[in-house]
Amino acid sequence: MKRNYMNLINRARLLSLAIATLVSASILSSCDEGDDVSPAKGDFAVTLAIQGSEGGFTYYTVPFLDVMTGTLSAQNTEAIEQPGYYDYTQIDRTLYSIGGLGATDVHSIIQNQDESLSEVGSATFANSLSDLVRADDDNLLAVSLSSESDQVVFYTIDNNTISVKETFSSPASNLTTEYVAAYSGLAVSGDHVFLSYYISDRDTYNTPYTDKAQVAVYSYPELEFIKVIEDDRVGPLGGFNIKAGLFADEDGNIYGVSHSNPANGYSQSTKPAGILKINKGETEFDADYFFDVAALTDGKTISHLKYLGDGRAFAQINRDERAQQGRWSDSPLETAVVNLETPSVAFISDVPEHSGDGRRLAVLHNGDFVYQCIPEDTGIYVYKIDTKNLTAEKGALVEANFVAGFFRFD
Repeated sequence: MKRNYMNLINRARLLSLAIATLVSASILSSCDEGDDVSPAKGDFAVTLAIQGSEGGFTYYTVPFLDVMTGTLSAQNTEAIEQPGYYDYTQIDRTLYSIGGLGATDVHSIIQNQDESLSEVGSATFANSLSDLVRADDDNLLAVSLSSESDQVVFYTIDNNTISVKETFSSPASNLTTEYVAAYSGLAVSGDHVFLSYYISDRDTYNTPYTDKAQVAVYSYPELEFIKVIEDDRVGPLGGFNIKAGLFADEDGNIYGVSHSNPANGYSQSTKPAGILKINKGETEFDADYFFDVAALTDGKTISHLKYLGDGRAFAQINRDERAQQGRWSDSPLETAVVNLETPSVAFISDVPEHSGDGRRLAVLHNGDFVYQCIPEDTGIYVYKIDTKNLTAEKGALVEANFVAGFFRFD
C-alpha cells in the first residue's frame, strides 16, 4: 500500500513538472555516458531527486557556490549519490540521509576543507527510522515507529561516529491498542522526550480518530515511557511523512502543529487547526496558549512549518479549505511567516502558489533568509525569501524532479 501511495504522489509530481522530468532524463543519460566530471564545491548543498526510466529515484547531494544564478544540476559533478528512498536533515554541520520504504540505513555527509562533500559514516537498523533529532551536545536521538513492529524503538547515536550507543524499546500499545500509531514529530527538552503521532489504519491509511492531539512523553536519557498527553481543542499533530508535528524553540518550549489536512493524508477532519504549546519543564499542554490558525488565515491550514527563532516560523499554508483539498495532494501552498507570540501570519506575495512533494519541508534557513525551491510551470526555481521584509527574489533553475534537501555549511 505504501508503495502504491508513493507511486500516486510520483505521478502527480511528474505531471506538474514535465519540463523538469525531461531535464532529469538528460542528467542520467550524461552520467551513464561516462563524461568527465569536475569536483563540485561550495558552502551550499542541494539534494536533487532524479527519477530513472524504471520509476525509482536516485538522490544527488551536490555543493554549490551560488544558488541564485544559472542552473543547479548534478550533471558532470562528483555528487554524493544514493539510490532508493531517503529523507534528509541537517544537524550542526552534518547532513543525514534517512532511509525509508524498505531502506533501513542512515548516512552522514560532511563538508571537506576544500568545500567538496564526503560520506563519513553510516548505520543500519532493524526497521526504517522515523526521524533523527539532536538530543544533547553529544548525542542524536532516533526513533522507529513502524507498523511492522509492536515496539517504539529509540536509539541514542554518537553524533561524531554515527554509531548506536544504546537501544531502548517501549510497547507501541502504550500509544494505541487499535489500528496503528503513525509518527508525526519528535522533540527533546531537558529530561523529557516528546513523540507526536496520529491513529492510522494499517491497510487503507485512513484516519479513524481525529478528535484530539496526542503526544507520548518519555524520560531522557532513560527513554522510559511516562504517559500520553491529549488536547481536544485540535485534531492530531502533524501528518503523513512531513515530520513537522512537534518542534522546540531556543528556550526549550515545545510546540505542536495540528491541521488534519486531507492534502497531507487525513481521511477526515473533525477539529479546528491550531498550534499548541508545552512549556519548558512541563509535561502537559498549556491550557492558556492556543494559536488559532483558521482565524488568522481566513479558514486556511498550515501544512509545513520550520522554526526560525525568536518566536517566528516559516510556514507553508494550504490555501484550500479542508473540504476542497485533494487527499495526498500537498497543495496548493502559500508561503508565510508566522509569529507564535503575537500571534500573527504574514503571507509573502512574491512567492507563487505551488505544490509540495508530500515529505519533510526542504528549505534552508540562513540568517534573515529562507531558501526554498518552488515548482513552476517551466521548472523548479530557487527563491531567496527575506523573512524580515517579507519579500522574495527568484534565483537559479533546478534540474531535478524535486528537491529533497537544501543546506548550507557556515
